[in-house]
Amino acid sequence: MSSINRPLAGPTLSYDLAAEAARLRGDPMYRQSGKLGHALVKNGRFRVILTVLASGQSAETAHADSSMSIQVLEGALQVRAEGGDMELRQGELIFTAPGDAHDIRASQDSVILITVSAQNDDFRPGESRTGSGSNP
Repeated sequence: MSSINRPLAGPTLSYDLAAEAARLRGDPMYRQSGKLGHALVKNGRFRVILTVLASGQSAETAHADSSMSIQVLEGALQVRAEGGDMELRQGELIFTAPGDAHDIRASQDSVILITVSAQNDDFRPGESRTGSGSNP
């Protein structure tokens, strides 16, 4: 389903994450850059973003000012957070408080699911935490 036609909010949404990851990996943008993500859910201040990363590529932490969880569905990541550096492997999840996630780098080809829940006034639609003016 194209990003234009797929629902991003609703009472119930379901996804085949393996099929979504395969679709992302087949996208020319991924083949060019080694990373690609798209929002599966955008509901108010809540976001779920599926991201594929080739080994050595970094994920943007555009919403680092919000609490987030990062779940490794496939592969492995190196994560730098306020608590120090750690490696996350398939099946593992990390939660970071607002501002704690600084660097997310794939140590293997990876598929990750990032969940962001903006708090208070730290999320403004159309505004990026990196200052580029775009959302993931």
